[in-house]
Formats: sequence, structure tokens, C-alpha cells
Amino acid sequence: MERGSALFRSGRLTQAAEAFSLKECFSSAGVAAYLNAGIVFRDLGKDLEAFTLFEKAAALAPKDLDVQVTYGRAALQARRHGRAQAAFQVALGIDRAHPGALLGQGKLELQNGNPKEAAQFLEMLTKFKLSLSLGWFYLAQAYEAAGQFQRAEEAYRKTYKTDWSFFEARLHFARLYKRIGRFDQAWRQYAKVLLIDPRHREAGRNEKALGRLLGRSTEDIVRKPAPAQLKIPHPSSGRRKMPLILVGIGTSALGRPVLRKALAFRCTGPFRVIDPETGRQIKEGPAEEDFLIHAFGGGWFQVSDSSHRRFLRFKRAIAVEPIEQNNHTLSLREVRVAQGYSWSALQDRQFKGRIEARVRAGKIYAINRLPLEDYLYGVVTEEMPKNFPDEAHKVQAIIARTHALYLSRHAGRHRRDGYNLCDGQHCQVYAGMAGENRQSISAADATRGLVLRYKGRLAQTLFTANCGGHTQDSGELAGWTALPYLRGRLDGEPDMPAPRTPWELDQWIRGSPAVYCSVAEKMGPSQFRWTRAVPAKELERRVHRIRPIGAIKRVLIIRRSLSGNANAVRIEGSRGTLNIRREHKIRNLLGLASLRSTLFTMETERDPSGRPVEFIFFGGGWGHGAGLCQYGAAGRAMKGQDYRRILRHYYPGTLLERLDN
Repeated sequence: MERGSALFRSGRLTQAAEAFSLKECFSSAGVAAYLNAGIVFRDLGKDLEAFTLFEKAAALAPKDLDVQVTYGRAALQARRHGRAQAAFQVALGIDRAHPGALLGQGKLELQNGNPKEAAQFLEMLTKFKLSLSLGWFYLAQAYEAAGQFQRAEEAYRKTYKTDWSFFEARLHFARLYKRIGRFDQAWRQYAKVLLIDPRHREAGRNEKALGRLLGRSTEDIVRKPAPAQLKIPHPSSGRRKMPLILVGIGTSALGRPVLRKALAFRCTGPFRVIDPETGRQIKEGPAEEDFLIHAFGGGWFQVSDSSHRRFLRFKRAIAVEPIEQNNHTLSLREVRVAQGYSWSALQDRQFKGRIEARVRAGKIYAINRLPLEDYLYGVVTEEMPKNFPDEAHKVQAIIARTHALYLSRHAGRHRRDGYNLCDGQHCQVYAGMAGENRQSISAADATRGLVLRYKGRLAQTLFTANCGGHTQDSGELAGWTALPYLRGRLDGEPDMPAPRTPWELDQWIRGSPAVYCSVAEKMGPSQFRWTRAVPAKELERRVHRIRPIGAIKRVLIIRRSLSGNANAVRIEGSRGTLNIRREHKIRNLLGLASLRSTLFTMETERDPSGRPVEFIFFGGGWGHGAGLCQYGAAGRAMKGQDYRRILRHYYPGTLLERLDN
């Protein structure tokens, strides 16, 4: 059993299957051996072998709900519909509200061409398991197949409301709207898909055709800014002694500058214009007047006032700052935030400190220079929900401060663009003064100057939204550095066993273990456990952008970390193979809007010829899974742990010190 589990994690699935299938293993481990062997054969795409093994396990454990449901799913994949029906009925006889049995029975009825009967089971599922996006997705398909289009519309909407990242549902939704002649809504769904994947052929073709019909363009769905609600500045104390941070504003999903033709700004008080390269003051300007920075010709850029008169000209860069920085702020008009995400929007943003406008390729981009503690005010509750406990916010303030300084002093990832950090998820989310509130200010002030160090050096305080129950070693992720304070940690009580075998991992991910990061009162519906259905054709389309491997035959997880995360994936096609090892590339490739994490187990639905039709994911957590688990920090704070104890758990061996030490 131990050897089989180790082989499973290392991706040697054939050898793992052989180990679990030894007579000695069956005789000593009994039902557990059949279950583990069945999981491995399922992952190998050998549905008939998996079905046979699960059938034997079900005979040995007739009252075990999870075993019966797993047997039913295996029978469904092996197209043994009668056996699947019997297994699901046994499970529902024990527990009529079991989500897995209801989902399985609903899918069985769909495959048998009985959409009304399928809807009955799936309606029960969504009643008992309101947050299961996969339940709503298949219910929408059942309604659509039954001609109940209004109900299908509502079910598709609830699919992505329970999990905004389930963008595959938006494609089905768009097709439904187009089918029933609601072209404006169809166009909107296709345009949303293009925000995530600008190269999506179906979405691009339909968005263009419907857009011509309706007189719309993709940019029409980007929310336009409401009039800016200016805040009174709350400057951090002792700001003159703090390190200064340079933050790229309105950056791309990869943290690069998004170049603009023009940039509009306004200052609440009198301001000065500075040459950022020499520090020389060029000019002063009045309060409460709009100014526009734009190309003028001949390589020059011009700053014009509200009457379109030239205020000044420059070629490379200028900087603008309030003369009284403790009392006044700057605003930028129509900053594009969350570039590359479905919630991308144009917003007016208010900033402390200095705004630099820099020229590149005949366009401009903006940088905010401000004191570190003022920067943190705009970060803490952008990266962590505002309703989290105060101790969790203190944790976030400390690791955000450490992370900002580490990137500024040691990483240099955006040095060529002239700033230390970007304002998006690539570094950490910064919203300027729009992100400031009582919680963020209080957390930053309460931990003022505190950073984490390891052996005298600033620690790499990586953090993830939700680890799913167990964090990863940083060294287990391809391309990452193995650090002694970033080791995989169980996010539960010390006596809680972590999943070790394939069957335990499968049940861990499909279940809801009592770990700290499972804090229902603080979470959205898909932040701890999530589901996804990805059409094989959609995955093929993305794979072929990288390598033309032909029709996909199977998807294999060829290495797992100790936490269970997939660290390497192999996609086998009719004309070749593609291996993906980088964490973000695995997530981006397997999901249209990226999978929430790499902690997942997967099933493959096939047509009668054995060709994959759909890949079904059951996953846990949100993010890369390394470092601090934010929801785990919230759960620990709710149990009475203070920020020092929380930091010791996630970054063992680090020391909490002040910057002036």
C-alpha cells in the first residue's frame, strides 16, 4: 500500500496499479486495495478495469455510501448503465440527499435521453447542495434538452454565480441565447469569454457577427467609471522615514505596463511637476483642475489644462505630486483594473504620493511612488476579505509589507518597466485610496514596520487564497526555489491525518475535511471545494496553440506533491504528447478561465468509441497553494490564534522583526 501510494504521487501510475493489484495487497488490505487500484486505473483511463475493481469493493462494503457512489460513477464511465442505476439507488436508499448519488443519477438520466427525469434528481441536488456549480450546470443542460429554456437560462446563471471562474458554462449560455434569438445576451456572454481568452475562435466569430448586428463592441461590457468618491487622506505617521515603493498602475495580468494614448489627472490641492530623473521642479499647477497628458507629435508629449491650453511639454517622463502631501491627493481618470479578468473595469483612482507618467512606444503609462505604509493601506483588504478577523488582517499586513520589500530589493521582476511592483495579482493587488478602510489602516498601523526574516534576510512571504487543507512545499513546484520556511503544512489540528493513498486523496478532495481554511461563514461557494466540466474539444483547442498533438486520448497527472496537488500533467494525443509542469500553466491550460488550483482529481467522460468528450474536475482550494493560506489564517484567528502564532505555523523558522532592527 505504501509503495503503491508513493508510485501514484510520483506519476508512475502503471507501476502503482500493479502494486495495488498484487494478491498480497488484496489479501491484507481488502477493500482498501481494490479502491486504491480502482482510482489508479481510472486515472490511467482504463475504465473497464476500474469498474471491475470498484464492483468488488462495493460487494465488500455494501453499506459504505462513498464506495457505492464511486462504483456507480465507474459503471457510468464504463457505460454499464444498469449497474450504475443499481449503485446510485443503493446509495440514495441509505441517504436520499447524497450529492454524489444525485449527481450520478442525474447524469445517467441525461445519457439515457431522459432530460425531465434527470432534472428531478438534479433539482434535488441543487436544493441540498446549493453551492455545487456542477449540479447547476447539468441541470441547465437537462432543462435545455427538455425545451425549458427559461429554466435553463436561470440554471446557467446560477452555475457561474456559484463559481465565476466556470467560464465553460458561459459558452453554453451564449449558445442557448443565440438559439432562442436573444442576440444581445448571446453577444454579451461571448464578449465575456473574450475578456478571458481573446483568441477564442467561437467567441470571437460570434461576438463579431452579433456585434455588427447590434452595433456593439467588446469594450462595451467593460464597466465605465462612476464619478470618483474622493476620500480624505489619512497619512501614515512618520512617513518621511519610510521606504518608498514604486507601483505600476493599470497593469496587465502579467504585471506589464498597459500603454495608453492619454492620461487625465486632477489634484485636490496645488501641485508641482518634477523631472523624475533629476528631481528638478519644472512648474506648479492649480488645485481642482483637470489636466490631460497626450501625444503632441515629433516625439513630444503635452500636458494640457481644462481649456486645452498647453501647460508644458516633455519627451521621456514627468512626475506630479501635491505640494502638501499630507493633505492632498491625485486622481487618475479611467484606470483599467483587473486586466485579463472577467471583472475588468475602468475606474477613477485616487492616490497618495507622486504619479509618474512615462513614455514608451509613443504612448504613456503611470507609476505611483509613495511611502510603504501608505501603500499597505491600499493592499490589505484588496488581498484579503474585509470581513476577516483583525488578527488575520494583521498577518496580511506583515506579509504584504515583507513581500513588497522583498520584490523591491531582491527580485527586480519589473525593474525594466521602472517600478518595484505591479498593482495586480501578479505581485499583490493595490487599489490606491479606494482600498483604504478601517480594517486595512488598523492592521497596517498595529504592525507598523514588522517584517519576517529568515537568517537575517527578508523572507519570501508567498501566500495563497485557500490551500484546500494542505499547503505545498515551494520546492515541489517547477521553477520555484525550495525554502526551509515554505514547507507543506497540514492546515488542520496536529492529530489530524493527512490523505496519503489515492483513495484517501480522492475522498479528501470530494469531501469537506474539518481544516482551518474551511470557514463557511467567511467564504464564497467555490473557494474551498470546486467543480468544473471542460469539453475535450475546448481543451484540444488550447493545447493546439502550444503543440498540434491531434485528438486528445487521455490526460494524466504524472506527478503530485505531498499535499496532493498536480505538479505535472501529460496530455496524450493521436499525433503527439504535451507535458506541462509549471503550476500556472497547468491551471491556465486545463480551464478556460484557469482552474482555481492544481489540487484536483479528474474523471473522463467518453463516447461509445472511447474518445474523450468531457473532463470533469473535482478540486480544492484557490491559488498556488504555497506559503500562507489566507482562509486558514482566518480560521485560526476565529479559533483565538494571534498573528504571531499564525505566522509561526505557515513560515516556521522565520523571525518577526522591525525594519529599523
